[in-house]
Amino acid sequence: MSRSAKKSRKWPTGYDPGTESGMSRNDIDNELAEVSSDVKEYWNSHTLGLQYLTDDTLEIGSEEFFDNIRPWMNPFKFPDVMPRIDRIASRIDGKQVLEIGCGMGFDSVELMKRGAQLTATDLTPSAIELTRRHFRIMNLTPVDACVADVLELEFPDEKFDAVYSIGVVHHTGDTPRALREIRRVLKPSGLAVISHIYRRPSFFSALSRIGRENIEFKEEDAPVIDFFTESEVLDMLDGFEVEEMTQDHYRALPIARRGLKAALYTFGFRPFYNLLPVSIAKKFAHKISFIATKA
Repeated sequence: MSRSAKKSRKWPTGYDPGTESGMSRNDIDNELAEVSSDVKEYWNSHTLGLQYLTDDTLEIGSEEFFDNIRPWMNPFKFPDVMPRIDRIASRIDGKQVLEIGCGMGFDSVELMKRGAQLTATDLTPSAIELTRRHFRIMNLTPVDACVADVLELEFPDEKFDAVYSIGVVHHTGDTPRALREIRRVLKPSGLAVISHIYRRPSFFSALSRIGRENIEFKEEDAPVIDFFTESEVLDMLDGFEVEEMTQDHYRALPIARRGLKAALYTFGFRPFYNLLPVSIAKKFAHKISFIATKA
């Protein structure tokens, strides 16, 4: 299957792709297995954060390395993330929290600082190794830091008080299944804090399709990037009570990348787009986030 085919593939809401596609269940399972393999391979060699390193002399995984990329990581780069963590702080203090897609552990650190008894997971060994180094540097001890696939979590039903994930489920190849697994491992009335599902229509997805050069990264995009409307996300949340759903990343933020396309974005598009009133800018927000409880 070609890269473009994977990125444009959409499973219908409710997830029974075979019903509408005419594919057999065996064909569907084979396609999902191929996509899952590609996703793991990509993220194992593209751990989120490596693309932001500005000093190639730094040892990857050192204290100086984490300091160098920190301003570009989720809790610090995006203005919505830290306030959301602070809003849930009293609800995760002393609670068993599962993090899906910990990356290098920057969100993890903030969750543990607020009292979460954290099990940090990521799809790839490379991310988990860096996360463990980060925890040692910060003198923080999680419940666990381990490799796990959100599509097949090896945790029992109703184990966790809360699940936290940012920028992950839309890269899995099967977002509805990922959300069902998150619900499965939550205790009754457990908290789901899921941020930065890619949204459509959005300014960033449109910009990414102009020319061949990625705006943010030197490397190619991930093999699966699915985009959803708010109504499509709500349709996937059967069994949840949604407390809030927000449109995030509705302003054009700074980027670390250099190059012609990045320069046009930084000095051409960004200053003019950010003059739009918030009410208009949110119509083209790049990401959807929600907080929900298990019904």
